[in-house]
Amino acid sequence: MPFLEIGLLCVALVALFVAWRALREIRALNAKTQRLMETLYQTRQEQRQKDVEIENRIAALDVALQKTTGQMRFDPQQPLDELFAQEPRAQNVLAAFHIGGCASCAVNEHTSLADAAKERGADLDAILAALNALPAPSAAPPLRAPNVKFEM
Repeated sequence: MPFLEIGLLCVALVALFVAWRALREIRALNAKTQRLMETLYQTRQEQRQKDVEIENRIAALDVALQKTTGQMRFDPQQPLDELFAQEPRAQNVLAAFHIGGCASCAVNEHTSLADAAKERGADLDAILAALNALPAPSAAPPLRAPNVKFEM
């Protein structure tokens, strides 16, 4: 009988050793996973930053192209009230850049577009690109009534 108890005790010790080794390996893998997740997070942050830089550069190039070709409809020195009178949809575009549109983003409408952008820390080239991307008011097709006949 003592041989059986000693054998069971040996099996229990081996099982305990295997469990201890597995626990150590799990902890090491968890640490490695944590390091990889931190690296992935950092890489994603850098990618987002590069994406913003690229978008800003594209907007700057788009504005430069519009200036050189004479297709720029909006002037950075134009007061906001004139801008809104010229293009009512500009308020929605500027609201997306937190210039006007809500109480915390309110600006003086007699301020120029460039000054409002500078005051809010917004990228003027991106704003101009977004404004100039609006279709011209005459480009919108006239609304027509649908040719639908309802019968009951």
